[in-house]
Amino acid sequence: MKPIHLGRLIGLLLILFTTTASLLAQRTITGTVTGDSGDPLIGVSIVVAGSGSGAVTDFDGKYSLTANTGDKLIYSYTGYGGQVRTVGSESVINVILEAGALLDEVVVTALGISRERKALGYAVEELGEEQITQLKQTNLVNALQGQAAGVQVSSAGGGPGQAARIIIRGINSLDPNADNQPLFVVDGIPITNETLTVGGGGSRNVSNRVADINPNDIESMNILKGGAATALYGLRAANGAVIITTKQGKSGKLSIDYTTTYGTEEVNKFPETQKQFTQGFGGSYDPDSFWPSWGPTVEEARAVDPDHPEEIFNNFENAFTTGNQWRNTLSISGGNDKAQFRTALSHLDHEGVLPFSTYTNTSFRINANYKASEKFSFGGGVNYIRSGGNRVNADRFNERLVYWAPQADVNDYIAPDGSMRGYRRNQTVGNNPIYGEATNKFIDDVDRYIGNLKFSYSPTDFLTINYILGLDQYSDFRKNYGQGPVFDGAPNFENNGLGFVTETGIRRRDITSNINGVLTHRFNDDLGVRFLAGFDVFDSEYNRVTTSGSELDIFDLFILNNAANITTSSALVQRRLLGLYGDLSFDYLNAIYLSITGRNDWSSALPVENRSFFYPSVSLGIVLSDLVDLPEAISFAKLRASYAGIGKDTDPYRTSVVYGTNTPIDGVTRWTRGNQQGSPDLKPERTNTIELGADIRFADNRIGVDFTYYNAKSVDQIIPVPVSNATGFTTFVLNAGSMRNQGVELGIRATPVKTEKLNWDVNLNFTRNRNEVLEIFEGVEDIFLGSSFGYAGSSASIRLVPGQPYGNLYGTSYARFGADEESLFIDESLPIIIGENGFPVRETEQKILGNTQPSWFGAITNTITYEGLSLSFMFDTRQGVQKYNQQGNFFAAFGIAPYTTDRNETIVFEGVLADGTPNTKPVFLGQGEGPDGENYGAGYYRNTFRGITENFIEEADWIRLRNVSLSYQLPASLFANNFVSGANVTLTGNNLWLSTPFSGYDPEGSRGNQNGDDGFGGFTYPNVRSFFFTLNLNF
Repeated sequence: MKPIHLGRLIGLLLILFTTTASLLAQRTITGTVTGDSGDPLIGVSIVVAGSGSGAVTDFDGKYSLTANTGDKLIYSYTGYGGQVRTVGSESVINVILEAGALLDEVVVTALGISRERKALGYAVEELGEEQITQLKQTNLVNALQGQAAGVQVSSAGGGPGQAARIIIRGINSLDPNADNQPLFVVDGIPITNETLTVGGGGSRNVSNRVADINPNDIESMNILKGGAATALYGLRAANGAVIITTKQGKSGKLSIDYTTTYGTEEVNKFPETQKQFTQGFGGSYDPDSFWPSWGPTVEEARAVDPDHPEEIFNNFENAFTTGNQWRNTLSISGGNDKAQFRTALSHLDHEGVLPFSTYTNTSFRINANYKASEKFSFGGGVNYIRSGGNRVNADRFNERLVYWAPQADVNDYIAPDGSMRGYRRNQTVGNNPIYGEATNKFIDDVDRYIGNLKFSYSPTDFLTINYILGLDQYSDFRKNYGQGPVFDGAPNFENNGLGFVTETGIRRRDITSNINGVLTHRFNDDLGVRFLAGFDVFDSEYNRVTTSGSELDIFDLFILNNAANITTSSALVQRRLLGLYGDLSFDYLNAIYLSITGRNDWSSALPVENRSFFYPSVSLGIVLSDLVDLPEAISFAKLRASYAGIGKDTDPYRTSVVYGTNTPIDGVTRWTRGNQQGSPDLKPERTNTIELGADIRFADNRIGVDFTYYNAKSVDQIIPVPVSNATGFTTFVLNAGSMRNQGVELGIRATPVKTEKLNWDVNLNFTRNRNEVLEIFEGVEDIFLGSSFGYAGSSASIRLVPGQPYGNLYGTSYARFGADEESLFIDESLPIIIGENGFPVRETEQKILGNTQPSWFGAITNTITYEGLSLSFMFDTRQGVQKYNQQGNFFAAFGIAPYTTDRNETIVFEGVLADGTPNTKPVFLGQGEGPDGENYGAGYYRNTFRGITENFIEEADWIRLRNVSLSYQLPASLFANNFVSGANVTLTGNNLWLSTPFSGYDPEGSRGNQNGDDGFGGFTYPNVRSFFFTLNLNF
């Protein structure tokens, strides 16, 4: 299938919008929207369901739009309950919205269908415009932090444009390479959210693709969590779905909106380091030593070398700087009763706290809708994004800081001739991490187009036919290069070698085509039915070419023609999905709602005989408060239940053996068989989910409690199973495992204070998920997920073992007297075994030392409004998390950790000998010869402590003040008879306070964005504390 080009898409839109169809007579509906206090509400959104057209209320709460008899008008306003009104014979519809009430709230569900929340048999979370932009996050995924129950957001760090990961209701795949994130849908079009590290970005702060979207363009986000909620989207939404609705034009006068946000940022948490000992080894000072901190004290060094600084540098703080960002967004919208449009242009510049880290994002969006007649309407939108920047290698940067001697300033990194300044041998040796970032770069340049065309035709008042065509296409040009020596023999960053350049071109194209029909009928006032049936096609192509050159002739000319050695690689991946779906829904007495869905998918990634698979769902919602008399204190009560079966395919080309090419020899191409054996008998994975919930409101809807229990079991999981190398492969791809997630979600909403001028809202969410690996292929003990290096055998790994939860961390530990040799766990209550040398004994058998997944997480948000002033603040927490601190391991090995300052002490380790008798042998902790005349070699911290993983598995719980936002809406009287119609000023602070036992950087940061990465910390891009000023002007 050929790609759709932007020019053709825009051309088609122009043709559609400039073609005048014969128009049928329509009626003008006017009215006023007020709050329950009687005051008019400004800016209430009124949308004609299914058409995209609508209006907003003016300063007097008045509106005017064109609609047909039978159309549904959806009224929504942040902080107020929504309403749905059906157009009858009247021409004036006045509406009163209740503050904090959610009984008639309308949410966007699968396929963009707007439904009343009370009609749903499953849990849905909705975020409005203010909630999305409140945190001032440039990455839209990070805007979800702490906002919804069951939704866990993990950022890899605080780098500009850095990737973030979202998991809904736990990890549900045993495949180490599986994408466990939800499907993102923008205006009805599924888009990719992949994070690609190919081309040299493995340890760099690359972006996930949803970071391309400008949060200021978003009207609302709806999070669909269970199988019943996402069933109509098919296998791509097996992990949930995030439905994004962008801002649309409204009828009325032309409106111009300008928003500017400037922010500064700083590292919010640094690791603690010792400040007493300096360069050398064995307590001896040596300014040419490789060892940064095993020398004498500063005072002792200055006695030998008067030029030694009075205090050593804290380069772990000095190496970072103050970051800043600036985003400007200009939008223009307007229209009349028939046609509406909105266009927006935004630009973001972001410089990070790690030197030379940058990110820019320029976005242009246009949305338009046209109602040609009572029966036919169409619309569409195009979003062009150009993004990218210099993606620094935080892992290498932080590791090099460990090696750097603290008696030298790391910011003195470049000589006048352009060569690197090291920390020893007259600054000619020693890798400077800042010089590395200045000369070793990874720059990406992304051009992305997201477009959609929508058509809606209603031949009768009970039947509507909808069609949507969507394109998500981007090209990503990546250039990774390292500068060669500025002259022969010049000091240079070691990763640069003799200079290199790698160029990678990526092109990704996804096309979605979806047609459906909706049939509605009311048998009488009590019983109604709605039937939806449709067919969709998804076609995807990924194309990559990478060319690398090494040994540059001219040290700073980064083109392939300047390289002596050239290699190349490429990849082409194609995938196609077809889906046929249906949804039959009944409502009875406006209180009982039943929905039954079915979907059949065909996937090109599965064998022909197994690529067709069907899965059903059923959901039931019962509004008890509309059926029976309840105590007066209960304003609303609803029960819901659902069951869903979910099918899932796998990555392309896993049904056979894949061959690749190597560098030709004598002009002959060499083909090499891959290490993975595919299976021609693969069948789809299956996940069966059950969800039960209740939504109860008290005290005239001022207190609301929403509770959900879910249980999801995934079977026939498609995973790469390790096999003996004697087979000629390292893994076989098989249907070989199952796992379960079950948990509870709790949401509490309350309005403790509600007066004419003052309002105080409190929102709390809580999530607890329990995960278990039920089984894997017979004869296979575990599945390796990932590892992180540690010195002297202290590496930590994550392995999946039947009967254990996902995310267990394995490693070496202290040997303990009386320990059960068969147990996978350590018993910290048992005494540590002390060897004959007086030091603790290491247990080399891998034990479970912790788990990377939280026992529970939650957040509480308070919002206080007084007239035009609004104050909001959010605390959130994550508890029961452990993480391997690789930086801590290196700190122990190189004498940087504060606890290593006891290196000159003699102690008796608490514990017992092998026979169980107490240890009484005193030992010296330092290096070389101790006070007792014995030679202790490299000392306790290098000989013993650094080699025990248990020492570096740390509690990574945290409680933080995530966000504080103070906003003031200037009085409308200031803008009377003025071209400015409104203004708002906002001050925002993020990550203002953090409490955590983790000794490294903020534990929210992780090694990367893939499965298992959240268990490894230390050498990460630090998280940041940020402050923003925002000005919004309306014209």
